[in-house]
Amino acid sequence: MARCRARRGDDAQSLVEFALIVPMLLILVFGIIDFGMGLRAYISVASATREGARYASVGNPPGSFSTGGSGECNGTTVTTTVGKVCGTINGLNLVNVQNVKVETCDSASPPVCFTASSLNMLPGKSIRVTADYQYHYITPVKALINFVSAGALTNYLTISSTTEMRIE
Repeated sequence: MARCRARRGDDAQSLVEFALIVPMLLILVFGIIDFGMGLRAYISVASATREGARYASVGNPPGSFSTGGSGECNGTTVTTTVGKVCGTINGLNLVNVQNVKVETCDSASPPVCFTASSLNMLPGKSIRVTADYQYHYITPVKALINFVSAGALTNYLTISSTTEMRIE
């Protein structure tokens, strides 16, 4: 019986093909993981602004925001709109919350908005709640993409959500 033998140069060919495919495969897998976690962060921020706008539209005070997870955005107080937004952001690092803004808007076209206070939250106006969150990558996808694209990817993605509701 004749045995099939690989030719002399075929042994290294599969190793070279594997080495060419692995970076693309890793970018794909890490990209899927980071996309899923980024989508989860966006859904959490969008839900938090929606909950904050609903909370403010029924007459609760707006509160104030301070960066870095301190003040009303430390997740412990929910007696104000800002505290409600920060308390509703589930599973995300509150240190990465960059801004929570509560504004009241007139019904003009385009709407004119002011920083909300208990004095200008009158029925018939609308309340606008905006939150900004910095999503930091959890996989080395940034390093892989920057290696391939010469540094085109930033250190984080800014996720922003705005919700507007009519004050009751």
